[in-house]
Amino acid sequence: MDGVIINNNDWHLKSWLVYAKKLGMALTAEEFPEKVFGKTNEQILAVAFPDADAAQLEAWSLEKEALYREIYAPDFKLATGLLSFLEALKQRNIPVAVASNAPLVNVDFALDLGKIRPYFDVVMYAGLVPNPKPAPDIYIKSAELLGLPAGACFVIEDSPVGLEAANKAGCRPLAITSTFPKEKLKPISERVFDSFDEIGAFVFG
Repeated sequence: MDGVIINNNDWHLKSWLVYAKKLGMALTAEEFPEKVFGKTNEQILAVAFPDADAAQLEAWSLEKEALYREIYAPDFKLATGLLSFLEALKQRNIPVAVASNAPLVNVDFALDLGKIRPYFDVVMYAGLVPNPKPAPDIYIKSAELLGLPAGACFVIEDSPVGLEAANKAGCRPLAITSTFPKEKLKPISERVFDSFDEIGAFVFG
């Protein structure tokens, strides 16, 4: 979801920098892609605060995400070409899942504000599987709920962590360059694209 169906990384960066400062957590804009993209908040915070318990990590995570939604809502925008891509999938009766490390409240925020919930047959979010990306759990479960073998599923991802999860699940990864450059994604993705228009041309011929 993040960085794929919505290009929200700049707003995640803004909210993380503000929230990290509040917590006294060392985080710079330069470190952001490697330390944050593709990981859950709890994973990120646990590195900075190894003594914090699960309840505290969850509370911090929810507070940080509330800040993100507050600052992103006025600028919310779906990824270019996404709607036409989703409509083409729907017209062909191709089942679709969203599988995100983000908490449910953020997934609901994106699907409802973007008015795209009807396009998704399965909605997966943080906490529904034992292990988040880069573990393959979320993609294995998504394929199962779609009623498809993992090898029949394409996974569109913007980060090395997400692509690693897709590969481990046995899915077919398609990378989009909304977050990382092509050279970072090529070694771990079947194909790399710059937009949903390019992905649509590949998928639909």
